[in-house]
Amino acid sequence: MTEQRPERPTAEGAVTAAQWAAFLEARATEELEAAGALAPHGWWELTEPGARRFGVQGMGGRVFAPILTGDGHFVDQATAMHIVRNQPQRTRDDLLGKLMLVNLLKAQLADEKAPLVGPLRLVVQQFAAPFIDHPDHPEYEPPEEM
Repeated sequence: MTEQRPERPTAEGAVTAAQWAAFLEARATEELEAAGALAPHGWWELTEPGARRFGVQGMGGRVFAPILTGDGHFVDQATAMHIVRNQPQRTRDDLLGKLMLVNLLKAQLADEKAPLVGPLRLVVQQFAAPFIDHPDHPEYEPPEEM
């Protein structure tokens, strides 16, 4: 979980709940479009144990992600299972859930200019953590030039 961290203020002051909601909605929508392009192609599965090419296969049995980490069968299997758990249809469902939460957040805003505080801010920061390097992230800091 994201460690509790101070919120970096914007030029106008503290980051508002509306700013967080807009940022999360935009990022989740972008990822939903990407996952949605692949979701109609069916579910991914692991190949049969002992298959000549171990990995992840799509509909029709075509192996599209052979897994050979070099660290042994158990690491190969864990890696393949991680890929399967993050397939487009499941990712799409997760993102739809995030968008529903963002819509609940927007519906609960009594004052759009109010900063997001307390435990809810920590949850929103955690949802936004994968996008910390995005220039629109409310807490984005450009890399220092050398």
